[in-house]
Amino acid sequence: MGITPVSTCNASICAYNQQNLCHTPGINVGPHAECHTYNYGNAKGGFPEMKGGIGACLASDCRFNQQLECKALHIDVVTHDSHADCRTYQPGK
Repeated sequence: MGITPVSTCNASICAYNQQNLCHTPGINVGPHAECHTYNYGNAKGGFPEMKGGIGACLASDCRFNQQLECKALHIDVVTHDSHADCRTYQPGK
């Protein structure tokens, strides 16, 4: 089994976002499909060569969630209000 990759992320003010891509090894998705790893900051973090993936997913009612792991082929993260959300989230359990 592999880690589900973050395909795109438009949260450009997140410290881990560079050119609409996530550059931290494993984000955590919260129970309401919010990106818990979202970190506002002008200083950029993460590693340019690293492509973001899902470390853990607490959105237990998502159809892609299996034992707190994401089983989607990939996810997209989008800005929502003052935070970032998993746009791939689909209720279904």
